[in-house]
Amino acid sequence: MHSPPSEEVLAAMTRVPCAPCLLTTAFGDIRDGRIVERVQQCGTNPPMLLVAMEKGHTLSPLIRDSRTFSLSVLDPNERHIQRVFGPDRRIGDDPFLTYPHQVGVLGAPIVTRCTAWFDCEVIRHLDMETNFELYIGFVHAAGIGTGTAPRLSAALTKARGGDARALRPRTAADRLPAAESPAERARPGSDRGRSAAERASSPQSQKR
Repeated sequence: MHSPPSEEVLAAMTRVPCAPCLLTTAFGDIRDGRIVERVQQCGTNPPMLLVAMEKGHTLSPLIRDSRTFSLSVLDPNERHIQRVFGPDRRIGDDPFLTYPHQVGVLGAPIVTRCTAWFDCEVIRHLDMETNFELYIGFVHAAGIGTGTAPRLSAALTKARGGDARALRPRTAADRLPAAESPAERARPGSDRGRSAAERASSPQSQKR
């Protein structure tokens, strides 16, 4: 038996880079998915990915029987998928009914609203003496996802060539020169700001 890890070990483990990914699979009429964060490349020729998933999830027997899974690298700002495939989802619900996806060449559903996706065949399953189990998948197909809908401000900035203020309409006050001092500002009844014709036709000018 191993002793529990120390606080220093746990703190150091959090420094290892990780990214949220959606792990999905299907067998028969049943399909499911869950969000994982421990995914690594373990080969490029041929291309392979290693996935560590916590034990006890309903996805495990589906991957075992289908011998296939897909991975979708998620945008951290994507909140909807967190709700659809998160722990609050009721068992028995089909999350793919409300989320855009496609079927991979091996039969696993692939969520395309992501950064990138991979369609993999399981070539090795390792049941480690820990709370995680490992899956090594051979990548049969991959692609770039459609990403998430851009925020309105980001879309406007892109449309304006990178300057969010470029198309801001200028008001009349913006085009008027600023007064050099408070004394130079127009006072009620003064001639400042009026044309020469207006000043000549004013009652004050006629009295003079």
